[in-house]
Amino acid sequence: MKRILLIGSDNKLIEKSAEYLKYNNFSVITAGEGASGVQKTLEFIPDLILCDTETTGLNGYEIFNTLQQINSTAIIPFVFLMNKVSSEDVRAAMNLGADDYLEMPYKLNQLLKLVEIRLEKQEKIIGLADEKFNTLMEHSSDGVFIYQDEKLSYVNKRFCDFVAYSKRELIGMNLVNIIYKDDIHLVVDKFSRCLKGIHKEILVDLRAISGNQKIVNITLSGSITNFNGKKNIVGSIRPINMIESDYFKPQKSEINITSREEEILELICEGNSNSDIAHKLNISDRTVEGHRANLLNKTESKNTASLAIFAVKYGYYKIPE
Repeated sequence: MKRILLIGSDNKLIEKSAEYLKYNNFSVITAGEGASGVQKTLEFIPDLILCDTETTGLNGYEIFNTLQQINSTAIIPFVFLMNKVSSEDVRAAMNLGADDYLEMPYKLNQLLKLVEIRLEKQEKIIGLADEKFNTLMEHSSDGVFIYQDEKLSYVNKRFCDFVAYSKRELIGMNLVNIIYKDDIHLVVDKFSRCLKGIHKEILVDLRAISGNQKIVNITLSGSITNFNGKKNIVGSIRPINMIESDYFKPQKSEINITSREEEILELICEGNSNSDIAHKLNISDRTVEGHRANLLNKTESKNTASLAIFAVKYGYYKIPE
């Protein structure tokens, strides 16, 4: 069930809208003022946000700008609810990067139609990003994996080949189930330290037990990233005796990426927020916002995930070894 967050100070309108959306099979969360809206966004990670521009406390524009600084919320579709809409208001909202707007007061069927259209479009964007990601990862010579909640949530074909298991067998499996018993403690400790933020990356040689009960010596590498409000470890494995010439070779890009944009692109891929990047490079948040916008425009990327795929594909970022 899709989650909708409604943020607004008009309690009567918000409650009426929430009930109507619930009746149409949506899970709805409401917030009466700006700070609460930001808090509930971080807590629930909704699929769509509908926000009154005149919300008390933080106004709608401030809420939007705040959420854009956080990786896990920056890609959530955001719709402004506006009173007395003017062309200047619409232009300001769209220039910020909002996905749509709806003039108040509105008819409930108008609200429902907008919600359905926005969610359908987001599904297509996510599907396209997933398709590009899967295409890229399936052609990697490394065994790529994503590890979340102590389970493998993604593996590519190369990973399956290295450990002689099928994708069906591996998805949902705890990684320790394929690690040689004497190496389990080492790997669990490495993953735990990474998830707690003690170490930024994992790099360890270990022995895995393949599906045909053979011992495979592999190098496992990975790093932490946030997706949908949850911590993931994205990494790769390869046999220790793998020949260097078989490694993934990035394609050549004809897009002109400046050296500063390359720095920012790498930090984005490592899961840094705009504020983190600004601090590390000793520049302002607004400057980072400008570079991020330029990168999205140059690469024709719809969101951070698509931007990361571009970076890996064209060699601007390499998955840690």
